[in-house]
Amino acid sequence: MTALAAAAPLAVPRSAAAAVPGAGGAADANAVSAARGIALPKGTALRRLDVIPSGNLTSDADRVLVAALQGLVARTSSEHIFIDEGGPGAVWKDFLHTEYGVLLDDSLPTWPALLKRFRQNLAGYVLYDLAGNPPSVNVASSLSGPLRALPVDVSQEARVRALGLGRQVLDVTGRTEKWAYDSHSRLFSRTTAAELNPSILYHQRDYIAMTDAFTFYDGVTDWRAQVLGALKPGAALMGYGSSEYDMVAQASRCGVTSIPSDLAPNLSALSAVHGNEGLTQKPLAAPETRNKHYVSFVVSDGDNVAWNLWGLQQYFSNPDRGRFDIGYGISPSLVDLAPAAMRWYYENASRGAGSDCFIAGPSGSGYVFPAKMPPDDLALFTDRLNAYMAAGDLRISEILDDQDSFDRTDVWSAYLRQPNIDALFFFGYGDTDRISGRISWVNGKPVIAQRDVLWAGLTEEQDLIRNINSRPAAPTSADGYTLVLVHCWTKTLSNIRTVVDGLGPDVEVVTPQAFTDLIVRNRAR
Repeated sequence: MTALAAAAPLAVPRSAAAAVPGAGGAADANAVSAARGIALPKGTALRRLDVIPSGNLTSDADRVLVAALQGLVARTSSEHIFIDEGGPGAVWKDFLHTEYGVLLDDSLPTWPALLKRFRQNLAGYVLYDLAGNPPSVNVASSLSGPLRALPVDVSQEARVRALGLGRQVLDVTGRTEKWAYDSHSRLFSRTTAAELNPSILYHQRDYIAMTDAFTFYDGVTDWRAQVLGALKPGAALMGYGSSEYDMVAQASRCGVTSIPSDLAPNLSALSAVHGNEGLTQKPLAAPETRNKHYVSFVVSDGDNVAWNLWGLQQYFSNPDRGRFDIGYGISPSLVDLAPAAMRWYYENASRGAGSDCFIAGPSGSGYVFPAKMPPDDLALFTDRLNAYMAAGDLRISEILDDQDSFDRTDVWSAYLRQPNIDALFFFGYGDTDRISGRISWVNGKPVIAQRDVLWAGLTEEQDLIRNINSRPAAPTSADGYTLVLVHCWTKTLSNIRTVVDGLGPDVEVVTPQAFTDLIVRNRAR
């Protein structure tokens, strides 16, 4: 594993801070700690969590304030704040306590109590107006980290001042994201930016404050391309925008890795686990070649960090898990962003009648269309992915791109020259009829195209059963293998079980790793 060689320090030069009215060099005085993972910033090493229930944050402004305070505290303190939403979020909190020895403290259950505890970490506040000018919350979020200033809504200002945070560093109530970028771009990180709808209140905003990420929400526009193009090679765009295909295509052409995380809470604290202990998948038995038609199911949305931290954990709790072999996409960026969550999945994976197997989600360490990336940016992306794959014990990467790119051996060579990537599972964006089930070989390793989906409105259970049962048992031919993408938003493990139960005696369901091993062993084409 190697550190991000191109990363610039996130500390703000004193001259840049001084350019902001009222800043007085505060950003320089609170320089972000140098902690980085493979490619992403991490919070200060975690020792203690002050836990506040999400239900105690009763207004939109309260949620923004506490999230930003989380991130500002995480820059320098081993005592972090954790917003407990219950459900999967509580699983991660408890796992941090039991497996990492993190102390949990619920004695500060309100935002005023937290503000009193941590106001010494702050230089003041940035005033915004969520109701009157929604984009001003993104302006305040962008500037909170560099200025060490808490975003405070106009509805909160009097109470915040009464609690002892009396210095207004900046008033952005009437400002726009473009104003923030034009006026203060020197203050923002050039390796991490964020795309976030102003209606999203506490998810992601802690990580924004921690990383000095410029935050905006502008659709797929020329200005967005300008912002992304000014970032350093290998930069990450956190959050999520609009018009999925267009936004990912534009970012890919700029060499920027998109990391869907707009609904991910507590990343400042979850990233503050340093070290990769426990990030090892349980061993799988080597498969035996038999005269069978082989099928492997992979659950979608492994690129989505928010899904990894919430929906996947709920999906994982289905009582049908463990009855059959299954594959899950998971974001390798969790090695940096939430290693404890990744470890929890590995430790709780099924082995027995059925096994759980994890592979890297599309299209590696973040959501990109690889064929649209400039070659130098793709080379940097795949080099880092190789480090992530080693750290996260992953051997297969999903690819999401136009089906016309399936034959781009130059693109797949950038992946498959890497020693820690054994195969690519190609899930085409949109129609994939022309590449359905194909297997190509690059650098002696397979690129395997999906043959079917299990997706409400596209392919239902009985349709998929008929499709698979009609195919030959032919382990030396591509026709003898079916890779199925399962749409996590419309199908569950119980739907997959219905398919598995309906398959004939000449069909065998295997994990993605066994599926790949069989194709390699039999040199299927």
